[in-house]
Amino acid sequence: MSRKVSIQSLADQLGLSKYAVSRALSGKTGVSEATRARVLELARALGYRQSTPGSSTVPTAIRAEQSEPPFALICMNQLNRGEPHYWQRVLSGMISACTERGWHHAIVSPSLGVADEHTPPERAIAPHLDWERCAGVIVMGAFPHSVLQRLAQTGRPIVLVDHQEPLLNCDTISHDNLEAGITVARYLMSMQCRRIGLITDDGRAASFAQRKIGIELALNHFHADSSRLTTFREWNIPYENGEWIDQMAATIKNMPADERPDAWIGVNDDIALQWMNKLQEMGFSTPGDCLVIGIDNVHAAATSSPPLTTVNLCKEELGQRAIEALQRRIERPGTPKETVMLSTSLIPRESA
Repeated sequence: MSRKVSIQSLADQLGLSKYAVSRALSGKTGVSEATRARVLELARALGYRQSTPGSSTVPTAIRAEQSEPPFALICMNQLNRGEPHYWQRVLSGMISACTERGWHHAIVSPSLGVADEHTPPERAIAPHLDWERCAGVIVMGAFPHSVLQRLAQTGRPIVLVDHQEPLLNCDTISHDNLEAGITVARYLMSMQCRRIGLITDDGRAASFAQRKIGIELALNHFHADSSRLTTFREWNIPYENGEWIDQMAATIKNMPADERPDAWIGVNDDIALQWMNKLQEMGFSTPGDCLVIGIDNVHAAATSSPPLTTVNLCKEELGQRAIEALQRRIERPGTPKETVMLSTSLIPRESA
């Protein structure tokens, strides 16, 4: 009697996940046509048979049985859910990419408590979902390590978006935030700025920290190649607390003119736009008295007065690439983990 050919044995020989092979054999969406062809070819060659009584020796994909499509589980914290300029646009790219593949999507905001430690991870994260159909998990932005650990325990592939977690061995898709920081600093130095101020919120997001590092790297490199010194000062603010604007305004108002920055960098466009408006209320014109530049290229940056110079981040593309990475991980589970960074570009406008 010949050895039975199982879905697991097909997956092992092809270097695919059992999930990908099952989707390919059943004619379901969730795998590429190239992967489906590879699975069907090997299944025919090995004489794969359905385990149900009375089934033929032909792989089920040829009969294209009907079933519910898979879904991508998208984890998005509550703060980002209400943010329309960046994360909603990233989400839009994800949904579009899911639709192209015939996938559904489900959005959750996991927040685990002590009681959840002894609950199966699927029930602790999203008990209302059919986890058998979950193709994998997309994590948007920062989450506590405990939440990421529980997501990993589900056994589904995970893709992190705009966040890095060294202790979690998974694919990461982000913008090149280091490059964005270098870009804004080099641009301001090319404008002969002598005193640069950065407004940021240390610890709020990995992207903020990386942008700051990029700014510092550019300044250090500039000073090594030039006799002219550009001073740099950081203002660390509680971003979610709107009181920072008035507190900073009081500080700047009492600062000697020869110490006051002649160029301001907002670690994101929202901070840059708020600060530019406050400077104008205080009687400082932009770009007459000082330059202002941001990072993100939100819609409001183009319509502000004056229009804000910024660095463009491809938000919809970021979401699309995250779904591409998830599909790649499903189809090639044994390949090395990847960190993909999308390049940025400067958009000069009137504020700088």
